[in-house]
Amino acid sequence: MTPQRILQLNALSTAACAIGMLLTRGTLHTLFGLDTPLLLDVVAAGLLACAGALGAVARQETIARSTLMAFAIVDALWVVGSAVVLLLFWGQLTPVARVLVIAVALAVEVFATLQYRAAGKVGERALLGTI
Repeated sequence: MTPQRILQLNALSTAACAIGMLLTRGTLHTLFGLDTPLLLDVVAAGLLACAGALGAVARQETIARSTLMAFAIVDALWVVGSAVVLLLFWGQLTPVARVLVIAVALAVEVFATLQYRAAGKVGERALLGTI
C-alpha cells in the first residue's frame, strides 16, 4: 500500500469519526460521563483539522519520511492517550464508551503501524537512491 493511500484512508476514517461525534453530540457525552458535549466537540474539531492535514499531504506526489513519522507519532500518542483515559476514567465511562475508546485506539494503532512501516520503506528507497 502506498503512503498516499495510507494517509487517504487515515484521513477518511478520522473525518468519519469526527462527523460521527458531531452527529451524536446530543447523547455521546453522557456515555463518557461528561455534563456537556463541549470537550467532545473540541476533540471532533481537532480530528477534522487532522483529517484535513492528512488529506492535503496524501495529495502530494512524494511524501517525506519525516512527515510519515510525524503522523505515526501523533497516532501513537492518541493510542497512549486512550489508554490513559481508560485507566483514569474507567468508572465514569459506560461500557459502550469503553468499547468505543478501545475500538478507535485499535484502528489508530493500525494506521500508526502502517505509517511507520511506510516511512521505513521511504527511507530505504532514499538510501538506495544515493548508492
